[in-house]
Amino acid sequence: MKNLILGLLLTASLASFVACSSDDDDEQPDTPVATATVRTGTPTATVPLGEVSAGKPSNWIYWLSDIDLDAISGASPDAVVIDYSQDGGSDTEFSRSEIDALHSQMSGPKLVISYMSIGEAEDYRYYWQSSWSSEKPEWLENENPNWAGNYKVRYWDPDWQALIFGSPDSYLDKIIAAGFDGVYLDIIDAYDYFTDQGRESAEDDMVAFVTAISEYAKSKRPGFLIFPQNAPELGERTDYLEVVDGIGMEGVYFGWGEPNKATSSEDTEWLEEQLARFVDAGKIVLAVDYAKSDSDVAEAYSRSRGQGFVP
Repeated sequence: MKNLILGLLLTASLASFVACSSDDDDEQPDTPVATATVRTGTPTATVPLGEVSAGKPSNWIYWLSDIDLDAISGASPDAVVIDYSQDGGSDTEFSRSEIDALHSQMSGPKLVISYMSIGEAEDYRYYWQSSWSSEKPEWLENENPNWAGNYKVRYWDPDWQALIFGSPDSYLDKIIAAGFDGVYLDIIDAYDYFTDQGRESAEDDMVAFVTAISEYAKSKRPGFLIFPQNAPELGERTDYLEVVDGIGMEGVYFGWGEPNKATSSEDTEWLEEQLARFVDAGKIVLAVDYAKSDSDVAEAYSRSRGQGFVP
């Protein structure tokens, strides 16, 4: 599932999330949480990341478009996933000072994680070239019919991977330079698409790609965190579990099939079983449920925490 549910996820403001919070940790969220549509004491950048990230967050904010750093700071979350720029372009990248300032206002482990899609190219990103519309590079597939401006990529191709990491102008290197503590990797499940297209090595290719990203990032900044989103079945592979620090998972209790609809009991049971591998391995599970009513939000929080997830 693409993580951007347009027009639905930010209809409730941060203020309304605050209003439905409660001191009862089992019944209501204890901090405001925002998700979004598109789809920055002493700054923690001066502290070794291994010390900063030693604790597990108890809450997090997920906010990808029209990002309000002041609102996030005011919520003082333990962790936050945001885009590395306001609109995907280089002119609106968040600066190191902005990320440091956000760190200084956060609670708990103080983790600022950057979203980064590695299974699709996005035409609003700084790396996009207008010539690709008429002369596509070999690694670029057709446009995703469900998400305008998003294109599946042959993620094993060296040219695509070179855009993602390995040089000062690459996507990952920009994120590291800005002071983020990790990356939140989207469209991991692109391997399903290419498996259906007949590429027998698609799963191995994705695991190898995530491994290369992890090893490179941690060599550049020890303790840098890797959070793939979805495809929890890859946790069956020990080689995959070893190179990730956690997982983001959409729709465990609400929104797996449709936003604001309860996920079927069968799907929830399967997802909990898959995610238990990450919990048992000491990884952080960031749960993303698409729910708006107070009762559904409370249920998602309670059930997530009961499984050891971070809602």
